[in-house]
Amino acid sequence: MVQGSYNLTDEVAYLTHLLAQRVADLAHIQPGRILHGVSQARSRSRYGVYAQCHALRFKGGARELESRHWKFVWPEIRVRGVEILYYITYFLPRFLDQPPPDRLRTLVHELYHISPKFNGDLRRFGGRNEFHGSAQDDFDGEVDRIARKAEREIDLARFHFLQHDFEGLTRRFGAVVGNRLKRFAPRRVKPDSLRAAPAPVPSGSQRLLLFG
Repeated sequence: MVQGSYNLTDEVAYLTHLLAQRVADLAHIQPGRILHGVSQARSRSRYGVYAQCHALRFKGGARELESRHWKFVWPEIRVRGVEILYYITYFLPRFLDQPPPDRLRTLVHELYHISPKFNGDLRRFGGRNEFHGSAQDDFDGEVDRIARKAEREIDLARFHFLQHDFEGLTRRFGAVVGNRLKRFAPRRVKPDSLRAAPAPVPSGSQRLLLFG
């Protein structure tokens, strides 16, 4: 029976809140300073990017990066007065077409990319692969360990997106919806320019509507 549209980004945001509250490895995360959005994948193939965490600061949490001739400045993004430091994009329907355990692990994977200092930068490792470490298996092992903790601490059965794939959600609710975010990027300005003005943020009413 169709009940109405299903808001994926609202549900993911709530699960992120519970993960930060109940899983010690993610306790540094401030859910209210993360935006969640959806984007339509270019194909229905299960192979490709499922989700992506975007940092809104440079290395070490710096807002500005200066080169010889230019300064790059991240915009100040606020939602209801709260400054946003990260946003995560989920690619549909691919994200929802993963096996259910992998949907949780994808979310944990993206949250694990967030710096332990929660300063707008990503978690960084030594070695050639700065964002996954010298061994991808080690990174994935940490994600699996954290996901297992989440499975013990949170009633995941209440989250429909962890129980049903894209087609199942559309059959049940009629449509899958979510916030559609622009891709934020630093502005290039002259080194002596004034501080950048706050960037506009799409309102919650701007949604990407997907049907099965």
